[in-house]
Amino acid sequence: MINDTKKDKFLIISGPTATGKTSLAIKLAKKFNGELISADSRQIYREMDIGTGKDHPKNVKIHLVDIINPNESFSVAQYRNLAIKTINEIYSRGKLPVIVGGTGLYIDSIINLQPTFSIKPKPILRFFLNRFSVSFLQKIYSFLDFESFKKLNQSDINNPHRLIRKIEIKLFLNEKIISPFRLPAGASAKVGQRGTKGGFNFLHLSLTAPNQYIYQKINKRIDNRLNNGLLGEINSLLKSYKWSDPGLNTLAYKEFQPYFQKQKSLEKCVDQWRHDEHAYLRRQKTWFKKRPEINFFDITQGDYPQTLIDFVAKWYNQL
Repeated sequence: MINDTKKDKFLIISGPTATGKTSLAIKLAKKFNGELISADSRQIYREMDIGTGKDHPKNVKIHLVDIINPNESFSVAQYRNLAIKTINEIYSRGKLPVIVGGTGLYIDSIINLQPTFSIKPKPILRFFLNRFSVSFLQKIYSFLDFESFKKLNQSDINNPHRLIRKIEIKLFLNEKIISPFRLPAGASAKVGQRGTKGGFNFLHLSLTAPNQYIYQKINKRIDNRLNNGLLGEINSLLKSYKWSDPGLNTLAYKEFQPYFQKQKSLEKCVDQWRHDEHAYLRRQKTWFKKRPEINFFDITQGDYPQTLIDFVAKWYNQL
């Protein structure tokens, strides 16, 4: 049992794909009396095991895996609600929540000071904004937040739906946000949420390595998943689901649509998958680099496991 001074703490293990997050999180959960919570936007789907890498040890329970069917939609707000509920349940058992995964939006939804997804859609505002051109929407958002506007990528800056959502958020960002965590009296706050007097204390660790090193691990993992029956899994899924369903429209599955529709060779589809995985790695690294609260650990450093464990122990044992 952890003592009362630790009931407000939780640990986060993040990082790009193929860096060994889950195996590390399992070790830390065993050492510090924790339970794992997945922050993986693909492992939420049932029946999708090989492509999403659900090769966890059978005796290890990971919360928020296999929670919806591949044809069901699932929002960040839904994830946040389930994650918060699970964190509080783990607290009630006197254990340490250990959040592990590479989906930055899921992690941000729990710890972000300004969880913008909690801002509800404004139908009347959307009705009027939908009548404007993309260029006019760009001008509106630029006026509201020029610094953020300058940082938009080409995909966001030319997408009217995303621009409308960003305008919506900017206009209503000051709505009250309440902390969802049940904290003990006097809990220390490393990060506080607006609208509350308390806060919560988390440690966010992120694994990293040079791109070329991780590329090699990704390529090996792709070969393993193909050898373990990924194509058979996809064929089985197609008996009940469509390519347009949210589950099949994800990395490691969508790349094989041309193969099953006899439009491309298997080799070309595997090459596309490899390319997409590498690109996803780069996006993940960019995402996590922007988070000031993260402590990075290079997995190519020989002493990194013990250094990381000592780092966690120091934080965990602090009152």
